[in-house]
Amino acid sequence: MNKVIGLTGGIATGKSAVSTFLGRKGIPIIDADIVAHQVQEPGENGLKAITAEFGQEVLASSGRLDRTRLGEIVFQHPQKLKRLVQVMDPFIREKIIHEIDRYRDKQLTVLDAPTLFENGYTYLTDSIVVVYCDPVTQMKRLRRRDDLTISQASARIKSQWSLQTKCDLADTIIYNSGSLENTNMQVEDWLQQEKKY
Repeated sequence: MNKVIGLTGGIATGKSAVSTFLGRKGIPIIDADIVAHQVQEPGENGLKAITAEFGQEVLASSGRLDRTRLGEIVFQHPQKLKRLVQVMDPFIREKIIHEIDRYRDKQLTVLDAPTLFENGYTYLTDSIVVVYCDPVTQMKRLRRRDDLTISQASARIKSQWSLQTKCDLADTIIYNSGSLENTNMQVEDWLQQEKKY
């Protein structure tokens, strides 16, 4: 029997580090960000839907999606971000469901989705793990990782549900404000509990 774990958290809270750790343990990972990129490739219906909604200016000269330009548009205008999610959701959801089905013979499968709650993917999961870090650490990580100003980083953080709300809805919380070793120990402990069921 396959158990699907929804892995989420806020932007730059360390969800990818947890996902990588689980992947190294041989657990299949369905990364919603990778799925989103796949359905936005040239020739894919997702990219066609984006250009129909936001115009040709979101395309690079190569015909690929200019994610920086699209980000400038949607992260400054909440209604445009909401519209992007609405446009992309059917394509992403269909591919995620296909991937879950592909791993149905595995004991555990992880759906790594930063917007698991926001996009309504929780019904696809059996259990939810939230990766948490304190807001100061989150801001530092995001600014360093993506070379953003404070206002750009704040806009991205505010585009998602609050970490506290996600934690309130989680079955398990992994605290990732400290060392990677400490985080990995928490994940290992959680994983041992999951394998008992």
